[in-house]
Amino acid sequence: MYSIENYIWGLVAYLLGFLMMLPLGWKLTGFIPWSWPRRVLRTFLFALFLTPVKAYPDVGFLAPAWVVAAFELFQPSSELGALRALVPILVVFVVLLAALVAWHLRWRPGRQNIPSTQRSEPEF
Repeated sequence: MYSIENYIWGLVAYLLGFLMMLPLGWKLTGFIPWSWPRRVLRTFLFALFLTPVKAYPDVGFLAPAWVVAAFELFQPSSELGALRALVPILVVFVVLLAALVAWHLRWRPGRQNIPSTQRSEPEF
């Protein structure tokens, strides 16, 4: 059984590994010529690698959801199986995608981000 300290060091190691692999993932997804599919793929990768779930239904420790889903495919610990980990990944992806769309609609490239009270209207 892991202690709390082992669990925290495992989280630190996982996050450092993710941060070290982030530039490589950014470079590997850079080949996609259109910006929206590239952004959606990067958003999916963020959701995939950073979504936590409980490793076991009766234990409070969290684990990466993709790892739990992989283990649940081969040896299910509950009747839901891999869906126990895949549903949170899907939910996080949809929320991140909605945030991406909202961000893009608010701060479109080339749009002036001047509040409407400060915009000068043309006088005729």
